[in-house]
Amino acid sequence: MRGVALAGLLVFAAGQVALAEDAAPYDPYADLVISDDLSKLPQAVQDKRAALIAVTKSGDIEGLRAIITAQKTPPQVSFGGPDDAIAYLKTESVDGTGLETLAILRDMLEAPYAMIGATSAEPSYVWPYLAVADVTTLTPGQMVDAYRLMPSDHVVDLADMGGWYYWRVFIQPNGDWSAFVAGD
Repeated sequence: MRGVALAGLLVFAAGQVALAEDAAPYDPYADLVISDDLSKLPQAVQDKRAALIAVTKSGDIEGLRAIITAQKTPPQVSFGGPDDAIAYLKTESVDGTGLETLAILRDMLEAPYAMIGATSAEPSYVWPYLAVADVTTLTPGQMVDAYRLMPSDHVVDLADMGGWYYWRVFIQPNGDWSAFVAGD
């Protein structure tokens, strides 16, 4: 079971798809591509990913502020919508300065990604791909990816939780960074 909040975020991230009245509801999970080939990403997505990784390498979380203010809409960093995304990300970081948060962001962006709504007019890109995987049927290789990305006690909880509840990053085809969230 995927959480209601994650489902809402996916609708937000993937956009709405026009459907005929008699058509079956659109399922972005059925229209999903998983890849580690960065050359297949739209250039704007590649550029935003590279900019985010550059900030993580700097070790200065304030560098994210320029990326956020350059966008028309700031990325969602919490399902509660804090006023200051950077301040919030600092509080979520065990060190209080955002270093852990930057490490997590980089780990997510260096993992394979998923393209949600691959054949839709507005696909969305999410890192890691595990954020949209069926965590109850992960292969041994996918479990290794999970252990690389999250604390081991969290990996053990995945099946019980019914879905990925750790951090994930969404970037839209136009390069807008739409979310960096954790939770269900």
